[in-house]
Amino acid sequence: MNSDFKLIALDIDGTLITSHYTITRRTKKALRAAMDSGIKVTIATGRFYHSARHIARSIGINAPLVCNDGALIKDIYTGKVTFYKPLPLEIARSILRIASKYRSLNVQVFMEDCKIYAGKGYRSRQFRRFLRFTSKYSVEGCYNYLRDFVFVPVKDAGDLAGAERLMKQPPAKIVVYADAEELDKFKKEIAEKFGNNVFLTTAIKNTVDILNGQVSKASGLAVLAESLGIKREEIIAIGDNINDMLMLEYAGLGVAMGNAQETVKNRADYVTAGNDEDGIALFVEKLLQNEVGQREWIIVARKGLSHSRPPF
Repeated sequence: MNSDFKLIALDIDGTLITSHYTITRRTKKALRAAMDSGIKVTIATGRFYHSARHIARSIGINAPLVCNDGALIKDIYTGKVTFYKPLPLEIARSILRIASKYRSLNVQVFMEDCKIYAGKGYRSRQFRRFLRFTSKYSVEGCYNYLRDFVFVPVKDAGDLAGAERLMKQPPAKIVVYADAEELDKFKKEIAEKFGNNVFLTTAIKNTVDILNGQVSKASGLAVLAESLGIKREEIIAIGDNINDMLMLEYAGLGVAMGNAQETVKNRADYVTAGNDEDGIALFVEKLLQNEVGQREWIIVARKGLSHSRPPF
């Protein structure tokens, strides 16, 4: 195998799982082969811990899980938290108060170990959403969706004031859903008020994720890599969405999925096949077959001497 890389970090939605909420056998096999060869494999996701840990266990990751867009690093086997950098509590409270001025906003507060929903009937809402898609999913996909989005620790706050009362500790992040026009106004107000004290990103249309200004998937990956004694250039990051871009740029090799947005592909070093086409497996298999001198190619590409992609 190619020994240049020692850590692979994977996004979940749109990357590791298919559009039918499953992980293919080929992908699992390729990742296990990577781990057997000595490479560390982890997940770097915007999901909170309880929505990501079962997927992480299903592929048997051998490094701590990076969740909440880099705010939390936690071992899925021991439960040990090795890093947690939440939003300051006063900033989080102020964000909820600002959100209350906008009619269309829907808010979820991601705590270290649960979610606070600023409304009523979170599980019933998620279940109704699930019912709209059941015809597209296999039994496995249905189970995975229910496990990761419906049957998770959630507190219904009733409204934003209730969410603020329940938010007794600093949250990992705040996720806001809204119509496009109001969301743009809200993001502008948040950015102007808090500046570098917050970091704004997104993974879903018409949403914004608000994190501590020093937190991103890239920063979380950097913390994890340092704890493992792994250098930046020894990391591979694979993702598909806006909240993956900094991670792809940070890693020694940034890989975008074929289904990724063009802005994400343009930031990556390499574009693999889509999440419904075994994109991760195709990439990892070629990596392990040592078909490309990865480090040499990256040096050339990042110097701007070549705009081509590696031939796999």
